[in-house]
Amino acid sequence: MLFDTHAHLEDVDDLEDLLKRAKEAGVEKIITIGTSLASSKKAIGIAEKFSADDLQIYATCGLHPKDAKAELEKQPLNQCIDILKQLAVSSDKVVGIGEAGLDFHQDTADEEKNFQKELFETQINLAAEQNLPIVIHCRNGWEEILSLLTTDYGLPTPPGVFHSFTGNWQTAQKALDLGFYISFSGIVTFKNAKEIQAVAKKMPLERLLIETDSPFLSPEPLRGKTNEPKNVKIIAEFLAHLRNQPINTVIGASADNAKKLFGI
Repeated sequence: MLFDTHAHLEDVDDLEDLLKRAKEAGVEKIITIGTSLASSKKAIGIAEKFSADDLQIYATCGLHPKDAKAELEKQPLNQCIDILKQLAVSSDKVVGIGEAGLDFHQDTADEEKNFQKELFETQINLAAEQNLPIVIHCRNGWEEILSLLTTDYGLPTPPGVFHSFTGNWQTAQKALDLGFYISFSGIVTFKNAKEIQAVAKKMPLERLLIETDSPFLSPEPLRGKTNEPKNVKIIAEFLAHLRNQPINTVIGASADNAKKLFGI
């Protein structure tokens, strides 16, 4: 059973055709990921409307560090989190909080970093409060994220996943020590992704997830084209070859891991 644990179906125009292609490729489960209040509402609606016996769709709700600015221009953070909480309990299709995390560029100002940290902290607390896993986005903020997730910081540590992992093995070990899963997207297939491939090769099978992050990050040999959930099979095949394991082993384990993490 192919399970795409991270897609953005709310960004798709030809959704019915896309889901048909996913079914034909053997995809049986997809989690569509919210990044704002609006996209979270849409993700839940898609999961409720388009789930079928042969393809179940689930949703998360969250505030991405780069998408939250527009929301917070309309209302304060505590009100946004209240709405997020309402969304989290609005449907049994909601299986996680996020996409949340940190997204730093080289010139990210301290004020912006502090804003993102506060936003992430509130969603860590929400995930723990609602007993839901958290879906973590990280760009150039590994030290800060891992610090926030340690119990020494005073926050709860809900279960969760580092999606579309781009860190090194040392970072991966710290995430694993905290009980997190690690998900690989099409980036792992890129020719210049040797460090990520090294992580994927060492990753304990019982903590490995696969995703497309569609419509972004198409795997080789489709890089540069619009991505979609059917391509999760390409990622599974690449990981199986990389790890010298049967394709069904990778597909089966990653699906079982996802069901365990997201309570499906």
